[in-house]
Amino acid sequence: MVKKEYFKGLDSLRFFAALAVFFTHVELIKKFTGFGSHWIDPEERITKFTVFQSVMAKEIDALSPLIAYSSALGVVFFFVLSGFLITFLLLREKEQNNSIDIRKFYLRRALRIWPLYYLIFILGFFALPYLDFFAVPGQDKFFQQNFWGNLMLYAFFMPNLAFSIFTTAVPNIGQSWSIGVEEQFYLLWPLLIRKSRNVLKSILWITGTIIALKGLLLLSFPFVKFEYLIVLKKFLAMSKLECMALGGLGAYMLFSKKEELLSFVYKPLSQIIALISIPLLIYFIPTPFEDILHLLFSMSFLVIILNVAGNEKSFLRFENRTLQYLGRISYGFYMFHVMCIVFTIHALDKYMGLDNDITTPQHILLYGISFLLTVALSSLSYHIFEKAFIRLKDKYAQPKPTTEIAQEDV
Repeated sequence: MVKKEYFKGLDSLRFFAALAVFFTHVELIKKFTGFGSHWIDPEERITKFTVFQSVMAKEIDALSPLIAYSSALGVVFFFVLSGFLITFLLLREKEQNNSIDIRKFYLRRALRIWPLYYLIFILGFFALPYLDFFAVPGQDKFFQQNFWGNLMLYAFFMPNLAFSIFTTAVPNIGQSWSIGVEEQFYLLWPLLIRKSRNVLKSILWITGTIIALKGLLLLSFPFVKFEYLIVLKKFLAMSKLECMALGGLGAYMLFSKKEELLSFVYKPLSQIIALISIPLLIYFIPTPFEDILHLLFSMSFLVIILNVAGNEKSFLRFENRTLQYLGRISYGFYMFHVMCIVFTIHALDKYMGLDNDITTPQHILLYGISFLLTVALSSLSYHIFEKAFIRLKDKYAQPKPTTEIAQEDV
């Protein structure tokens, strides 16, 4: 009989990641719609050697770097968590059955991800562009110019490639680029785990190869100006498969009970360093090393995930029912939040009249209404739409789901 596992706090962490993305996109949509914003374009984020020096020189305000990085932090966390959960379940299936049913794996992934993805896809391409309350002035024009190219790439789960080619997101659904990255990861990862005789070596090899290829491209980029290489650079920069592979490495450590490594990760000092390193990296990492930030964040996130998932003595406890519920609906939260923000800004501007520099009470209304609207829509989507596919997905679960393991959102 397979040992039952229950990772109690991971749903809560998933919600915090979605919330981080939400904060960035409120400020980004404010900028697109012509209101004062804390968002700073990544190209303009740093003029000094570090972000902290730019803040001290009063070139940017102290809050802007956190706003600018929050979305990236949330998405990187999603990638690490996905790699962790999927690898753990694949290893458990391989141990139980001495193999992995690739067809059922793909079917489970499709039933969990595709229905909501294609609902958002239909809304984003065929409904929202024709409604004034969902207009995004900084993106609408480029969307119309590149409609057919975006349509084809989004339809075949390549939104990250569309973003790389056309440089501007599809209004209201641009956040779905990360779903494309995850689908591309799911296409290859179970094959790697099933075929591998030494899973640890395979994970280390694939992680190192991806990092080396990206590093080579980054080093050669200043000397090569071909347009297709610019697209390739953007595509590889967005396709952070190495973050998911690192999550897989953590799953292997926990599944295989690598006690020496885990005992180090479980130390209180390791947990504290993982937490405080995140703001320190944002403000103090030198500009030339900014391209490796996602790897450093991934390592911190992996320490947090391993402690929440496997360390009973960890002070990182997130076993709150409200947070766990919000984590369960976080896929919908992530997919619906941008359109809810856009709608709220237009509604407040129409019926209240927003100032160019939005006041504090207006900010409270904007954030509060956007958040509550996103939660409400995500809840309806989860219970009325997504759950039907989740129940169908569980018929193909391997190993069979139990009440002790929350895998409906994996």
